Amino acid sequence: MQTMDQDHERTCSLDELLNRLDKLHSSPTVALRVMEITRDPEFQMESVAECLELDPALSASILRLVNSSYYGLVDEVTNLRHALTYLGRRSLRLTVLSFGLVKALVSGAPAQFHQNYWRRSLTMAAAARECAKMIKGTRVDPDTAFATGLIADLGMLVLAQLETDTYVEIAEEPDHTIDLVQRERAAFGFDHMAVSRGLMMRWQLPEDLVEAVGNHHVYLPVSTPLNHIALVANLITEVIWTPVCPYMQPLQQVMFRQLDLDVDDLITLVLATKDSVDEGTDIFGVRLQGEIDLEAVELQARELFKVASEDIANDQDSVDLPGIEGFIKVPLG
Repeated sequence: MQTMDQDHERTCSLDELLNRLDKLHSSPTVALRVMEITRDPEFQMESVAECLELDPALSASILRLVNSSYYGLVDEVTNLRHALTYLGRRSLRLTVLSFGLVKALVSGAPAQFHQNYWRRSLTMAAAARECAKMIKGTRVDPDTAFATGLIADLGMLVLAQLETDTYVEIAEEPDHTIDLVQRERAAFGFDHMAVSRGLMMRWQLPEDLVEAVGNHHVYLPVSTPLNHIALVANLITEVIWTPVCPYMQPLQQVMFRQLDLDVDDLITLVLATKDSVDEGTDIFGVRLQGEIDLEAVELQARELFKVASEDIANDQDSVDLPGIEGFIKVPLG
């Protein structure tokens, strides 16, 4: 059993890692300043615009987002102040969070690490956003879900920058759900979710995002819808980019049990995610290698659906699939 001294040692090691990051990078000043301004419900949009104009790259990202199909505007918006009028307070905060904080870290990561990171993050963000739009009952804001998926793996960027030689090799592990986490813990004593959570807490980011990011590899039967969406986004990213993925069946089970979504909903979600990923690459100005094989994903989903349905009918209280139970029960950090 892990002792309190071991817990303290691991916490200190994580703090030391984040302190090293502070020395390597200045905090994303403009993004955090906008977050501070918009904490006041009576904030002035003019103050936000003046702040954003100090960061041309962030301003350009906001313009690309507002002009994307996410907003479906007829006429192109070319003025930052005009663009901000289309973003409510919550969407504005999350847009700045997504673009400002991710961009601040990704620029320092090794070049060979970029492709896999962007592929995972954009897919998780897209899947989370589309899933939030689909679920019934308790509503989760799609922009919140998008931000959660996009920043979930910030810890990977931190580790890639500060422990480059060790971590780039670890991150090449094709299974980013069980094996990656186990290798991280073996090498450092903590995983990238703990790093992401620690970084977000230092930056005083919204509590619901911190919780979902910190648990996006964990199945919590009694939890918030955003936590379940984050897990679904993580699993669907594995499924979309990995042929004959072992996580198809767990994905279906989580969707069915926690979000009341069936196999047809899964296929719809995959289609919508692909389109959203394509849109995201334009918004963020990145190019991804490889193609999503929609036909293969649908075939595997339907072949396993009957088995998954039988498992759920036989045992509503557990996930009895090889490997997944250990993954969802292991505490983080």
